[in-house]
Amino acid sequence: MARAGGVDVALSTLGTGEGASHDADEVQELREALRRALGNDRTAAPQIDTDWRSGWPAIAGLGVTALCVAEGAGGFGFRVDAAVGAAMELGAALHAAPFAGMTASAHAISQDSDAAGELLSLLLTGDQSCAYGQLRAGVARLVDGAAEADALVLADEAGGLILVRDRSDWDADPAHHSFDVSRRCADVRVKAGAGDPVHADASPALLHRLLLSADAVGGVQLMLDRTVDYAKQRQAFSKSIGGLQVVQHRLVEHAVRTRGMALLVNEAARQLGTGSPDAGRLVAMAEVSVSSGASRILHDLLQLTGAIGFTWEYGLHYFQRRAHSSARLAANPKAAIRALAGLEGWTDAG
Repeated sequence: MARAGGVDVALSTLGTGEGASHDADEVQELREALRRALGNDRTAAPQIDTDWRSGWPAIAGLGVTALCVAEGAGGFGFRVDAAVGAAMELGAALHAAPFAGMTASAHAISQDSDAAGELLSLLLTGDQSCAYGQLRAGVARLVDGAAEADALVLADEAGGLILVRDRSDWDADPAHHSFDVSRRCADVRVKAGAGDPVHADASPALLHRLLLSADAVGGVQLMLDRTVDYAKQRQAFSKSIGGLQVVQHRLVEHAVRTRGMALLVNEAARQLGTGSPDAGRLVAMAEVSVSSGASRILHDLLQLTGAIGFTWEYGLHYFQRRAHSSARLAANPKAAIRALAGLEGWTDAG
């Protein structure tokens, strides 16, 4: 077994460093190990478990918290491809851990030896959590995991990052964010002057946005697979509804769109992981594709599954809520489109 910051890693072949092979087999091995650890039966009704902290050290033991942590700080370097695979599995499991925010925070902290300290070690072992958000005029809106976080990494209006370690320096109000029942989001008000600067590059923000997109893709793929199975089994007029051409066409369209979203997310991960100057553009493209497509696909799957799709037991609406939430956590679909337009130089895009 490999070691990362004192954490046993379930991947004996996961490479580290800039020259590491981004082999899809390694990522698939991580996804399968994570799926087993989560106990995610992809054929069963989804379960919501908001008590994620108690089981998180065991998940962290697979190495997921170290995937984007600098090697010198006990991590794997910048394995964005593996982090994307983990985010997809956690999204498919409706897991409540703020994985995107914790991974972006750990990545940022590991770039600054003065900021790292004991906190980074505790993040790697899963004994503490760190939420990530955007700070505007002393308030960070819609921060995933803020209510139970031990620390915050916040991007300020100037584009810098601050680390707030003292829990008494912020108040978290979850009152207005109950739409996505699989997560615990809150608005955070930070005391003036609280926090210390974190010296990091622009990659934590890109990583955060990309992992939220990957989370949504994981949920869409799971529910598409379940809907295809449902269409094969559901009988109408003594015939499987999967035999109806109109159903087939809609499912094929969704499969093509979902595959396209996954390809964009994976290519953005490759570009970001290798430090490509085109990474920001690819992340924005993935974000636009997923934020505009995931909720629409899930909404139509709701129609294709008929009455059972609307039930709490079937749980499809959990994923629709989560996909909508993921887009808002990153910014929102319109902001993603504006970001892409700016990168492309479409100055007349408004």
